[in-house]
Amino acid sequence: MSSAAPGPPPRRAGFKWLAVVVGLLASLVLAELVLQLAAAVASPLAQREAQASPDQEAVTILSVGDSHTYGLPLPREDAYPAQLEAALTARHPNTNFRVINLGTPGLNSTFVANRLERQMFQLRPELVIVWVGVNNMWNVAETLGWERPDPWRPLRRALQNLRLFRLVSIAWFSQTGHQYDPDARGGWFEGELPPAGFLEPGKRLKDRSGNLATDLERMVRLAHGLDTPILFVAYPLPGAVEINQAIERVAGRMGVAVIDTTESLQRAVNAGHGPAALIDQRAGPHPSRLLYGYVVEDMVGEVEATLSAWHGLEWVAPGFRGRRSSTPGGG
Repeated sequence: MSSAAPGPPPRRAGFKWLAVVVGLLASLVLAELVLQLAAAVASPLAQREAQASPDQEAVTILSVGDSHTYGLPLPREDAYPAQLEAALTARHPNTNFRVINLGTPGLNSTFVANRLERQMFQLRPELVIVWVGVNNMWNVAETLGWERPDPWRPLRRALQNLRLFRLVSIAWFSQTGHQYDPDARGGWFEGELPPAGFLEPGKRLKDRSGNLATDLERMVRLAHGLDTPILFVAYPLPGAVEINQAIERVAGRMGVAVIDTTESLQRAVNAGHGPAALIDQRAGPHPSRLLYGYVVEDMVGEVEATLSAWHGLEWVAPGFRGRRSSTPGGG
């Protein structure tokens, strides 16, 4: 009577699995060390090459936010991202700049914060500029009960310093799900524009800024975790005082610079421009092309200083205006 050949002893099979796991972990650690070493060697070389031949790659700036980023109701070329790109190009003709406008009218800060990770991994900017918050006073999309829960966010945040994780994330976010078209105003490459979430009738927010502080802090931690600087923009509207105060408080805590557009508005008024020339009322109060120009004048020096501090880009910045930004690691 024949019998089946006896299998390996359980202890030996356990050792075999342990060896596989240890080998896999060792391979991952080795890959991470190789990537870290390559980055350490390549970084100073890349900076020297960028200074010697600054026109080889574009410096990408990601502009996210609401209709003030989008530029409602103006043509695309009148919005601040297009004007900022033109101003940087004029000041530094040997460097290619790409300012991507992902602003969408009506968005609140939670909606923007929930999508920034995918946008950054797909588009890989050198700088993020955030102008959002005023819609928090009425738009509660994704803020009540977190309609898009993400249990993996804390783990991803903890792994962001690993270059192997970043490499895998770039591949994942660039190939799956919703993609953003950097050449389309608003960036919506597929699917419909996001819906607004209205407060129930008769209800009011205790804090008109809503989740703004939490959302801005999330965006700062994400950007800084990916070695990317971030700037905030405040509103030039009298009705946005609470929103601006919330932006300033978070900026102070996190070491982030704020572009104060109320100063831009005051400079424009002092130059003799009246309200009708500065505020476009066709879709509610928004900056006109003229006021956006003053905002960009106050923004461009801050952008130059930030890119220099974080990425080693060196240039002469004539006519600097605005508050100096934080250095890498601030906040």
